[in-house]
Amino acid sequence: MKKFLKTFSKILIILSLIGCLCIPIYANKSHADAGYHTNYSGGSSSSSGSSSSYSSDRSSSSSSSSYSSGGSHSSSSGGVDDSILRIPIAIAIPIFVIIIVIMHNKSLEIIKSIGKPNKLYSNKFAIDMLKKILPDFNEEQFLQNGYKIFLDVEDAWMNFDLEKVRDVITDEMFNMYESQLSSMEIKGEQNIMEGFELKDCAISNCSQENDNIEVTTKYIIEFYDYIIEKSTGNVLRGSKSIKLRMHYDLTFIMSNKEVNIDKCPNCGAPLKINSAGVCDFCGSKIIGENTNWVMSKKVCTAQEDVF
Repeated sequence: MKKFLKTFSKILIILSLIGCLCIPIYANKSHADAGYHTNYSGGSSSSSGSSSSYSSDRSSSSSSSSYSSGGSHSSSSGGVDDSILRIPIAIAIPIFVIIIVIMHNKSLEIIKSIGKPNKLYSNKFAIDMLKKILPDFNEEQFLQNGYKIFLDVEDAWMNFDLEKVRDVITDEMFNMYESQLSSMEIKGEQNIMEGFELKDCAISNCSQENDNIEVTTKYIIEFYDYIIEKSTGNVLRGSKSIKLRMHYDLTFIMSNKEVNIDKCPNCGAPLKINSAGVCDFCGSKIIGENTNWVMSKKVCTAQEDVF
C-alpha cells in the first residue's frame, strides 16, 4: 500500500507539470471554458456572452499592433507560433502513455492482492495457555476438528437435519438454527453450499472461566453459497457460478471438569465402555465432558467474491 501511495503521488506531480506545460495551449481558447460551463450549468446563452466579453476585453487592452492588425499572426491562437505549441504536446503524449501503463500495472497488482486470501497466524500466548491447561493439546488436530464441525453443521443446515450435529453445537446455537430453518422450510427455500475449500485457519484467543475453556479461532473458507426454490430448483439469491471467500471467527468451548461416570446416562446400568466407546448394555455412545469440544459461536467477519 505504501508503494502504491508513493507511485500515486508521483503521478499527481507529473499531471501538475503537464497542466503547467499545457497552459499556453488553452490560455486563449475561451470556448473550452464556455463549453465546460455550458455543459455544467445548462445555460448556453449566458456562458457564450461571457466568453465574447472576455475576448473583446483582451483585444482592446492589447498594445501590440500584430494582434489588432490583419498581419500574419492574426490566424494563430493568441499569436503563438504553431511550432512552439507542438513542443508541449509532443512531451505530454508519451507522459500520458507512461501514466496509463503504470496505472494499469498497479490495478492488476491490486486485483491480484484482493484475489489472495490473507495469511493467518496463531496467537502464541493462546497456544501456550492451552498447552498448560491441556498438556496433550495439538494445534493442528484441534483446527482440523474445528473445520470438520463447521462442515458437519453446514451439511446439517443444508439438509434440514440439525439432530446430526446436536452434540457438537451448544443448545443456544441449535435453537437459533432450528428456528431459522423452520422459517426457510415454510417459504419452500433451501440453502445450497458446495465446493468447500479451507484456505487458512489459526487460533486467535483462549480463556478459562470456572471449569470451561473457550477457544476463538479464525477460518478462511471458500465455497458456493446460494438459495434455491425447493420445488423448482431455481436460484433465488446468490450464484452457482460465483465462489465466496468467507472469513469466520469460530468459538469452541469445552468443560475441563473431571467427571467420573459410573452409570450409563441412557440405561442406568453399571458403566462398562468397550473399545468403540459405547455402553455394553444399550450401545449408547459415551463421551467424556473433558474431551468434547462444541461450537458455541460462528461470526462472519468478511465476505468477498473469489476472482
